[in-house]
Amino acid sequence: MTPGIETGHAVPAEAGSDAAAPGGGSVVLAFPPLVESSFGRYFPSTAVLAGFLQSRRVRTHQWDLNEEFALHLLDPGHLAEAGAGRLVGLEGCHPEEMSAVAGRWLARHHDALFDEDGRHVFAAESGPAFLLAALAQPYLIDPEAEWLTDPALLRSDRTLVYRAYYASLDLAARLPADARLLGVSVPMGPQLVPALLLAEAVKRVRPEVRTVLGGPTLSLMNEDDLARLLDVHRQVDAVVRFDGEAPLLALYRQADAGDWRPTEVAGVSAVAGGGPVHTPPAPGMHPNTLPPASYDPALVARLVGLEMGIVQARGCYWGKCDYCDFVELYDGSPPYRGRSVQSFMAELEHQVGRHGVRRFELITESIPPAFARRFSQAVLDRGLDITWNSFAMVDRRFDAELLQLMVRAGCEYLVIGMETTNTRVLKLVHKSADREENLRFIREAHQAGMKLRINLIPDLPSTTLEEAMESLRDVAELADCVESFTVFPFEATRSSEVGRRPERFGLVVGGGDSGLANQAQYALNHLGNIDPAMTREERTGVHRAYQDFAIGHGSAHMRRTGDEFLDRLPGEDEAFRLGVASLDVLPRGDELVVTHVLRRERTVLPAAVASGLAPWLDGTPLTRRDLTRVYGTAGGTAVLRQLVEARLLTAVAATGRPEPALT
Repeated sequence: MTPGIETGHAVPAEAGSDAAAPGGGSVVLAFPPLVESSFGRYFPSTAVLAGFLQSRRVRTHQWDLNEEFALHLLDPGHLAEAGAGRLVGLEGCHPEEMSAVAGRWLARHHDALFDEDGRHVFAAESGPAFLLAALAQPYLIDPEAEWLTDPALLRSDRTLVYRAYYASLDLAARLPADARLLGVSVPMGPQLVPALLLAEAVKRVRPEVRTVLGGPTLSLMNEDDLARLLDVHRQVDAVVRFDGEAPLLALYRQADAGDWRPTEVAGVSAVAGGGPVHTPPAPGMHPNTLPPASYDPALVARLVGLEMGIVQARGCYWGKCDYCDFVELYDGSPPYRGRSVQSFMAELEHQVGRHGVRRFELITESIPPAFARRFSQAVLDRGLDITWNSFAMVDRRFDAELLQLMVRAGCEYLVIGMETTNTRVLKLVHKSADREENLRFIREAHQAGMKLRINLIPDLPSTTLEEAMESLRDVAELADCVESFTVFPFEATRSSEVGRRPERFGLVVGGGDSGLANQAQYALNHLGNIDPAMTREERTGVHRAYQDFAIGHGSAHMRRTGDEFLDRLPGEDEAFRLGVASLDVLPRGDELVVTHVLRRERTVLPAAVASGLAPWLDGTPLTRRDLTRVYGTAGGTAVLRQLVEARLLTAVAATGRPEPALT
């Protein structure tokens, strides 16, 4: 509902979910599937809106349907079907695919995703949490334009898993009797189809409840596409674009009074007078004027290690990167509205006091260095025992002294949109830093003890093969200074400066491969294009090289942090075992397909090897002598070497008991 997911200045204690105007109805705020990266997390959009509405004495209810969808996927019946390669409504799946591996492993180790109190460990940064995302990923629908104009697609097999999920929720019983409005937050493109299905399901059981969609997916949609959506999908009563607080309150008051006139509300699109109408937005509220976000204690209590989001700003203080469209989310308002340190600290201390949370994420496109300095000093001055993280861009003002200050103030890590180290390309797309500044930043952050998670885009517009590989060599030389790398293929979006003026960046509109795993996850906003700076084959090779580097760096990091698989040939009488707790073993005829679920690597053991290993597939200890007895001296050594190289073996614990399940 709120594109920037904003919070604001602390006010007297929030009204609470039970405080409402006498006789007034309530609002249900829903966060629908599918955002697999948000499993185990609490996306702030509904909490921000709830805090605002409650401060105006509107009773609210928050539904994290994305998190509940994860539980739906973890049902034993679904895991059994997924493990056999039978995903709901999907054809052509195979038992060797990662979703099936995830289904089998999670069926055996279901408890690994929950603590002893049943709380969710879905967002862990190591261990099996990524398998839950792999299980969900095939169900992701990033809708093309036909989803807006063909309502029959909502009833196709492709949506069967969502329709079954919503049916299991018993919405007729779940919706509060006094519900007047359902607000659906849609930050990501793959949530749009499930959001439309949710609105349809609610209308089926409670047609009088007004359904309102909002968030970045709707704010970035061009008006023609939005008009088609509203004209075809009449289960949607209104769409809020850009800042969501004031429009949602106005729509609620209309629904509560039975006087529905949505097109009279600024920033709202709805059908009126026979067709869709787009009412221009009014200036949004400044984050300093908003009450604290109202995180639902019940939703907080079910998550392990919650990292609570607090908004630092709406918009980006830099705001010049030509390939970014997040700066387009605030039409009608200033492009950047930064929150004061006083306001931010007031909410942070409010959330600590209310929920006892000690880990925080700064919700910002990029934390400004001046704010980082003042905030870090305020944390130290007040003696707050917290950890926090933020997105940031490389900026010369993040000098060694500031980075050290941030670490002392509890900064756990920064996510850096570095993209490349090539100065020519960086200047073309108006990034702040050049090559030398990027490399300086990495070194000084490492020396300060700052963990970095760096995002790379190897094929920004006009990047040549030589430039891409030179940038890869730059970051590889400093890999030990970085915790992790994430690689995104470049995607031109219609709402960015690159999309509006593609020729300026060397792009030829039309064609192009929209099948790449894009970073925006929003096909409706994709601009098909060709970048002649690289051939298709060169681009594919560059992506593979970067991904191999990122995976290899991640594997090396896992070894440094406890991956105890043998990387040497054991002695003659040294006991070892197959690392069954971290492996998925699938028969393929007489062969065995073995997937290391932590490393996401697959090894096929031929029939001659597989048959001999049968006695030890359950993790029973063995030695080189055992392999020699089965395969002969030369054969035993060859098999052992293959198992070690594939990292399928682990040492036997001193107790002799099998190693615990991957956690």
